[in-house]
Amino acid sequence: MYDSIRMKDVTSLVRSMTGFGRGVTTTKAFQLTVEMRSVNHRFLEVHSRFPKEWMEAEVLTKKTISTKLARGKVDVTVNVKELEQAAQTIAVNTALIEAYAAARQDVAKLAPLAEQWQMSELFSLEGALVQQKDLPTQQVNEAVHQALLEAMDALLAMREAEGAMLKQVLVEQQQALADEVATITALAPQAVEKYRTRLLERLQSVAGQIDVEERTIAEVAIYAERVDIAEELDRLQSHFVQFAKTLESEQAIGRKLDFIMQEMHREINTIGSKNQSTVVSVAVVQAKTILEKMREQVQNIE
Repeated sequence: MYDSIRMKDVTSLVRSMTGFGRGVTTTKAFQLTVEMRSVNHRFLEVHSRFPKEWMEAEVLTKKTISTKLARGKVDVTVNVKELEQAAQTIAVNTALIEAYAAARQDVAKLAPLAEQWQMSELFSLEGALVQQKDLPTQQVNEAVHQALLEAMDALLAMREAEGAMLKQVLVEQQQALADEVATITALAPQAVEKYRTRLLERLQSVAGQIDVEERTIAEVAIYAERVDIAEELDRLQSHFVQFAKTLESEQAIGRKLDFIMQEMHREINTIGSKNQSTVVSVAVVQAKTILEKMREQVQNIE
C-alpha cells in the first residue's frame, strides 16, 4: 500500500537511543502531525497515542517502527487539525443507553423521576452518543504513514548525530584505557624482581650462603606464577580488537558493547587481585574509572 513512499537509507554505524522527530502530512480535509520521542531502554518499547477509531493506522505504525529501530523506549503522538468541515454522523450506543435506562428505573423506585426522558438527558450520558467524522481509512493510513516516515527520518538523524559523538568519546576513552594497560604491562614484571631482591636479602640474613640461591629461585618461581597476568593482558588486547570492530558494525551494537565492557572489567579486576605493586595499583584504579565511564556511554547506544 505504501510502495510510493520510502524512507531514506540509513548508513550511520553508531546510533544513540535518544532522539526526537516530527512529520506533517496535509490533505484537503486535515493536517496530521506525528511526533516521536525516544530514550534509552534495554529493548524496543513503543507507546502510541492515536484516536481510538484509527486502530489500523496505529498497528501499521508500530510495525514500521519495529523494522527501523532495534532498541529504545519510543513515544508516538498523532495530532489532527481539520482544514475543512468533514462529513459527520452521530452514532447511538444502544447497549449503553439500555443499561442507563435500567439503572434509571432502579433509581426511580427510590426517588421520583419523570417518566419521559428529555433529550438533554441523553446528551449528558457519557458515551451514549458518539460523534463520528467520515475520514476514509485508506486516506488516514496513508497520511499517518507518510508523516511517520518524515518523523522517523528526523529521529534517526538525531540519533545518528549523537551516536557519532558517542563513538568519538568511546574511541578516546578506549585509547586512555589502552594507555593504562600498557603501563600495567610495563610495570608488572618489576614486582617479581622486587620480590626476588627482598627474598634474597631475607634469606641471606638468616641462613648461610649455601642453598640461598636455589631456594630463592624456587620461591620466586612460585610467586611469579601466582601474580602472573599475561593471560589477562592477552584477553584484554583481544577485547580491544573486538571493541574497535564492533564500533564499525552496521548493526545495533549496544548490547554487544556492553558485554565487551563487562569482560574488560572482569580482566581488570583479576589483574587488580593479583597485583602486588603500589604503582600498578594506581594504573588499575585509573583503568576501572575509565571503564566505568565507557559503560555509561555504551548504555546510550542502540
